Amino acid sequence: MYLQYLPWLTLVLAFVFFIISYLLIQKQAKKNHALELLVKSLLESNNQFKQQFVELYSGSIGMGKKIQHLESLIKKTQENQQNLVAQAPENRLYTRAVKMVELGATIDELMSECELPRAEAELLLNLHKK
Repeated sequence: MYLQYLPWLTLVLAFVFFIISYLLIQKQAKKNHALELLVKSLLESNNQFKQQFVELYSGSIGMGKKIQHLESLIKKTQENQQNLVAQAPENRLYTRAVKMVELGATIDELMSECELPRAEAELLLNLHKK
């Protein structure tokens, strides 16, 4: 009795399984497409990061060269400054006299300590008084 419906039942079950399989395949295809888009986006981000890294690396090399150049300029400036100080010992007396004026020295103290004439001591005192 039930055997007569068996071919139809088998056909219906096969059709249901076909529909379910088709829907699952479609769902998987959508997931695959979404993953492909994600991979593409990640690859683009990766390329952008690589480009930024190259730019930063190039910039750091340039900055390193500039720093080395500035260090050499500072060294030359310091050497020039030392040479100027060594060449003009009389300048040391004026520098010392200015410091003494800032500390409140009198004309007589400037004349005796820095070996300055009275006119120069008075001039320094008048120039650096506040």
